[in-house]
Amino acid sequence: MNVSMVSVRNCIIRIILPVLAWTVTMPAVHCAQSEKDQVLAKAGQSYYNLRRSGLIEFHSNIKPNWDLLLNGVDTKTGGTNLLDGLQFSVSIDAESNLRMEHDAGIAPPNQKSREEFDKIFKGMDDALSSFFVTWSIFMLTSPFPKVGSEYELKDIAGQYRFSHKERVGDVLTITDKNFMIIEMIVFGENFTASLKPVLEKTARGYILKAYTGSYQTPSGARETVLKVWLDYQEIRGLQLPRKVNLDTVYEGKPAQMEWLFTDYQVKVR
Repeated sequence: MNVSMVSVRNCIIRIILPVLAWTVTMPAVHCAQSEKDQVLAKAGQSYYNLRRSGLIEFHSNIKPNWDLLLNGVDTKTGGTNLLDGLQFSVSIDAESNLRMEHDAGIAPPNQKSREEFDKIFKGMDDALSSFFVTWSIFMLTSPFPKVGSEYELKDIAGQYRFSHKERVGDVLTITDKNFMIIEMIVFGENFTASLKPVLEKTARGYILKAYTGSYQTPSGARETVLKVWLDYQEIRGLQLPRKVNLDTVYEGKPAQMEWLFTDYQVKVR
């Protein structure tokens, strides 16, 4: 292949790693706390939710911007044309199961090329899957603990602070009095991860428009910063991604990625 597959994989890795920290923020269910649950339920209802809006499932093709990802990487003429032939798609079913599909478009000429394609597919699938973990928390489920779960709620200096435990650490979600999230923090044994969303207030609730994530360890190793911007489109009355831009710095090395979502197939109630 004309493009260095090592360069492609390294760029994708710098996109993946910062996002993975947010696989830990899914709420865990324990016991009920009725008084706090009233505030918690109101917090969750303050956010736009695709399920409440009628979504059953969707499928979309995804076109990566290889020129942006490989900006500054030495590539030979026609190299990105071959990458442009790679096809990706994503679907989310009624149970919120994420499915990634991909196709090379053309048959790899040899075993080495086939292995290189497979590594690119895996890297991109991992990056997309990791992004959807964060996006789904805000748009499909809830960024708050489940009603009836074990958590703490504090009202401090004009802020609500929701905290609960996860397998990998303690999760703290800080909001203003209108339940707009200011920051989500995960305190792990050997790391601290932070996510600061940018939310747009709409008649149907807050919508995730962007976020900044960071991942830090005591030694400073693998320190990462990730910025994500989302542009939406309305399809069958639902707000679904049109374009996602990612900008990250991993161990001092920057990388950028852009995904364009096209050819939606959407099933609603």
